[in-house]
Amino acid sequence: MANMLTIEVGTAEIRVAEMRDDKKGSSIRRCFRFAVSQGLVEDGLVRDVGGLGEQLKNELLSRKISARKVRFIVASSRIATREVRIPFIKKNRIQDLIETNATDYFPIDPAEYNISYRIIDIEEEGEGKEKEKKYHLMVYACPKDVAESYEQLAEAAGLMLSCLAHIGDSVYMAVRDVYKEGTHMLIKIEEDAMLVSVVRDGELRMQRNINYGINGAVEAVQMFPVFGEHLSYEEALSLMRKRNCVRRTLNLNSDIAEPEDETEEIKEARTEVSQNLRYLVGNISRIMDYYLARNPGNGFDTIECCGIGAAVLGVTKLLSHELAQKVTPLENAGHTFAKSEETDNAEAIYIALFGVDGNSANLMEQVKRGKGGKKKRNGEGIRGAVVVFVIGAAASIILVAFSLGSRLYQTQRQKRLNTEITKNESAETIYNEYKSMKEKYSQYEQMYNFTNTPNESLVAFLGELEQKMPSTLVIDSFTSTGTGVSFSVEVANKKEAANTLMQLRKFESLTGVSTTGTSEDESGIVTMSVTANYAQPAVMADTQDQ
Repeated sequence: MANMLTIEVGTAEIRVAEMRDDKKGSSIRRCFRFAVSQGLVEDGLVRDVGGLGEQLKNELLSRKISARKVRFIVASSRIATREVRIPFIKKNRIQDLIETNATDYFPIDPAEYNISYRIIDIEEEGEGKEKEKKYHLMVYACPKDVAESYEQLAEAAGLMLSCLAHIGDSVYMAVRDVYKEGTHMLIKIEEDAMLVSVVRDGELRMQRNINYGINGAVEAVQMFPVFGEHLSYEEALSLMRKRNCVRRTLNLNSDIAEPEDETEEIKEARTEVSQNLRYLVGNISRIMDYYLARNPGNGFDTIECCGIGAAVLGVTKLLSHELAQKVTPLENAGHTFAKSEETDNAEAIYIALFGVDGNSANLMEQVKRGKGGKKKRNGEGIRGAVVVFVIGAAASIILVAFSLGSRLYQTQRQKRLNTEITKNESAETIYNEYKSMKEKYSQYEQMYNFTNTPNESLVAFLGELEQKMPSTLVIDSFTSTGTGVSFSVEVANKKEAANTLMQLRKFESLTGVSTTGTSEDESGIVTMSVTANYAQPAVMADTQDQ
């Protein structure tokens, strides 16, 4: 079988593998990855098709890779997924059925989306003669502009597109066999996104996308000169794979001694890098709690990490400490590498590329379906119409033959139903009273929530800001809600920015203090954006968030 390219497209980098499929599965002959300029890819949509296509073509030529068939893997929050169960019909009718029912599955305009699916399992319900088979499907809805951008990207790179796969489907299929027994969690951490999958006995039980990754931690490394002067993003990320810049705990008052904290300045810098992972760790913890609450007694046998986050030193140790369960980089998943430019964690980084095959949910299905497919559907429609006509004619004859008996039966049945309606009229009155009381309760509860204003925590924060921060601090912009506050400050240099952030973390009125980035003007003045949550958010704000 000829070699085929499988390419995972991200917003910060692209991962490419030349693969070969055989009876034993897929194997990687060669693989590599390269950085993508900011703005070329946004939330899965390829913005600059020509520029990225030319870059991809040059990367392939420089490595003398001649394969031309390509399968793309896309990660986008705009792609909707849903598990559904449908009757056990012929496989060639499944696509038509899910397209017809697409508006029942998703709040979308079907004309603007490509609908596809993967068969997860065939289930049986009932017993004896009433036993019924059903398809258990994972259905995908991909915006057509996203799908078409990859068709154009393949053309610009001189490639032939055969499949556009979803990242969640690809990751699950890559580990399904190795997770066929027990309950396992796999955390795929990338620069600006995270995918958490829970697999139990080989079946996907939960999958969540979080639009947050290790970007904040990498930018924190750039901000502290102790890690290196004027590091680029790629240099900072490369440094984090070689040097442990992440502490083992998020507790600011921890007494854990870490050998990497050679000086107090290094300790403060590593603490700030770790704090930028707090939101990421918190989301994983909430997903774990959600699953365990609905599946009591089913703890996780393993928790593993993949993606670029698995290659960052210290991340798995931090997760192990905060989640109170050992977290390890993904390895020994049963996949074969013939040659890789990666020295460590190759399987964890390229794991999604092993999950694409002929059964993958192809998000290009609608775009690539041509005139031949329409003719086939028309032919099948004519044959179906003939069958329906014959069956209808036969049914009409049977109905005429038994019409008298059916009429007598329906008359007696109507009498019985009228008797039951008369007997149960009082139930309607009780139900109407229940609805009325429930509506009044909701109104009173809403009125109570509005007695707490969403600005009470702001007063405490401003008072603490006035007491604890120097009068020379310049606040450039300021926004407050019922749950938190965001603002930007101007300081003399990066070291003062770091000290300011550390001081804000000690405020009693705030929690979850983090920075979304810094910028430095020609005079050396540093502008830092800060976000935080109130320690005591307003009740009304909590209600609105829910």
